[in-house]
Amino acid sequence: MIAKLIPLLFLYCSSVQVDTHAFVHINQNNAISQRKKIVSISSLHKDTFRSQPHHSSKRYSHFLFQPLYSTTSSTESNTKIDENFDEEVDVIVIGSGFGGLSCAALTSKYQLETVCVEAHDTPGGCAHSFQRFNKISSNKNINKSKGEKPIPFQFDSGPSLISGLSSTSTNPLRQVLDAVGTAKDVDWVTYNGWMVHDYADNSSFKLTTGSSNEFLDAIEKKVGTDARREMQDFQSKLLQPGGLTEISAYLPPFALRGDLSVARSMFKYLLKFLQIGTRGALLTGPFTDIMDKYELRNDFNRKWFDYLAFALSGLDAAHTQAAPVAYTMGDLHKPNCVLDYPKGGMDALIEALVNGVTNHGGELRLNSRVDRLILSESDNGRAQCDGVILDNGKRIHARKGVVSNAPLWNMARMLEDSLDSSSNSGSSLNKAVSKVSQQAKDMEMTGSFMHLHLGIPKDGLDDSLECHHSVLNFDIDVTAEQNLVIISIPTVFDPTLAPEGYHIVHAYTAASENFADWDPYLEEGKDSGKVGARPSSKKATKYNQSKEYEKLKEEKSEALWKAVETIIPDVRSRAKKEDSIVLFGTPLTHRRYNQRFRGTYGPAPSQGKSVWELPGCTTPIDKLLACGDTTFPGIGLPGVAASGTIAANTLVDVDKQLKLMDDLKSSGALQ
Repeated sequence: MIAKLIPLLFLYCSSVQVDTHAFVHINQNNAISQRKKIVSISSLHKDTFRSQPHHSSKRYSHFLFQPLYSTTSSTESNTKIDENFDEEVDVIVIGSGFGGLSCAALTSKYQLETVCVEAHDTPGGCAHSFQRFNKISSNKNINKSKGEKPIPFQFDSGPSLISGLSSTSTNPLRQVLDAVGTAKDVDWVTYNGWMVHDYADNSSFKLTTGSSNEFLDAIEKKVGTDARREMQDFQSKLLQPGGLTEISAYLPPFALRGDLSVARSMFKYLLKFLQIGTRGALLTGPFTDIMDKYELRNDFNRKWFDYLAFALSGLDAAHTQAAPVAYTMGDLHKPNCVLDYPKGGMDALIEALVNGVTNHGGELRLNSRVDRLILSESDNGRAQCDGVILDNGKRIHARKGVVSNAPLWNMARMLEDSLDSSSNSGSSLNKAVSKVSQQAKDMEMTGSFMHLHLGIPKDGLDDSLECHHSVLNFDIDVTAEQNLVIISIPTVFDPTLAPEGYHIVHAYTAASENFADWDPYLEEGKDSGKVGARPSSKKATKYNQSKEYEKLKEEKSEALWKAVETIIPDVRSRAKKEDSIVLFGTPLTHRRYNQRFRGTYGPAPSQGKSVWELPGCTTPIDKLLACGDTTFPGIGLPGVAASGTIAANTLVDVDKQLKLMDDLKSSGALQ
């Protein structure tokens, strides 16, 4: 029953993962101060993140690559139980993506003894940050006697457009930060839009947020008065009081959970739920249904929403659930709305979540890859998960439960590897694992990524350079391979992310890369669903040893260079300068560092379905829950934060959940 109810509570997630810009003045001293704050916090995290006094400095190595967090493996805990386990805690969270960190922060807030284990040497999942040094910024050019410190290039690997985080809002991620008390740890730059460049007619225009009509003016200039009038009418219908945009945010994830107690936790929102009525079907269907209902017919306008949907979900409007697009319309077009960028890059936001874990007694352990789950049959004959086995052999018992932030495909393979080969194929345990495996087989996936990371001299570039850009050809399908390239230049907002005189540029093709092109360069010739190595291990780099791989990487990166040239025409010559940095990421890189099956961006609708139908946080195995983008409500930072919230709520008594909801309402953080 709950599984059928939850989808009706639809996607309350603005996953604004397109890129944007506005002209914002940043106080240089404040930006530098914020960066120092981030570095000092990072320095204390060796292998295990715990609440402890901050050190004042961070050591850097001579290597060109330096992760933002220490790379040593996890230490042993003094907590011991019986001989079958090395350690016992209440909750184990597998993976420190934004879903996993949101869950771990909230279970810690709920006073459950929580350990979050991460295979990588840095947290953040697909949104993690990393550092590189050029010759100028490396240690050998630093005069330590004068107190000089190396200044790295700090790259964001994932989303760079965010909304609803700089102040209290209905954004689920902001609500998690408010709940765990770290929302004010992040300083924000706010801005009002991004640039769009269309290869079809070599035109450029700006998506401007708010109700100033500048975006409508841009549409009129590009495709005419009728298109403008139609778009304006469409926006008005969505944004009207009680319209689809408003009701898409009626039910906060903090009111949801994965068991029958959801009836109590949702009770205060029952009237809101009833007000949604039959419109819930519109929000859980494809966004094209809303376009048809509200008579959005102009070809460019419909392509615009294909673009926006693709930027959100990796799917066009006909295959993207309507709720996140409707919600995003509010983030973009309500009066006075703005977009947000965290000073210090995505690492500052990750730090806030990590602090949410450690400030409440939880731990984050890096370089701690889960090899298998500890499975058993309970006294009542049901399959259950008792804990995890790390790749170093350590066995950790979970009294309350295990929450997997791994994608469903990876979790299924992990479960399969966890079965005893001698177990009865007809046992409840085998049947439960088989059910998860079938769910994974039935779930389709989007394509993968190509990335280009640059650190280039900025001399001669216009001071009015925009930060965020989308480059595509509106005359062809937005989902076509390498059509849409998203570009971010975050040093426009925060110059301290790079050495003085340099810009960082990140360009990527999201969800449009065919992983099959890269299969031959996997060591085993195909992706089994289990990455099988820590991202920083030598074993994980074996695919880099092929000349053919390097040739394909160069060929596939051409679309990225071409897109960046629309903004910085001489980017290739700048990139060839001695102290510039040029890094490529392929679908195999995405698979390796983010532990993503086939390097996928995320889920796609199953065969015969218009939109995805994602499972909730519960699984067929007792005490094993799931969060992340392959669970409800889906892709995007707000979506995965919502999934982590729902999983955390499910692990505690509903009275604790209601108490936290009351506290958030009293503070104005929950509607």
